[in-house]
Amino acid sequence: MGMYDEVYCEADLPSGPPMSERAFQTNSLFCCLDRLTITRNGRLILHAFRYQPAREACTPLPLMIRIPEGDINLEFHGDIRLTSAREDHIAEYVARFTVSVRGNRLLQERIW
Repeated sequence: MGMYDEVYCEADLPSGPPMSERAFQTNSLFCCLDRLTITRNGRLILHAFRYQPAREACTPLPLMIRIPEGDINLEFHGDIRLTSAREDHIAEYVARFTVSVRGNRLLQERIW
């Protein structure tokens, strides 16, 4: 899949998978290994962070530590394709974020 972002979905999904199966990958956003959450009330939250060099320099590659900087409500408008591969199937959802009184909702599910 190359570079992607990780999305955890707290919102209700059409097939209602258990909470342990609500982690997805997407290429629909930044593709920078960012971490995001779709909240129960349908908001897309970016968990912002910065990198800081680690103190250990025992490896040829520089080690970096991820430092949290807070959460950002993206107020996103559009569709996000979410994909999750499990041992016996692939689940794919499309999360549609629209501006409305009733909030955002998840649409269209495909499971192979």
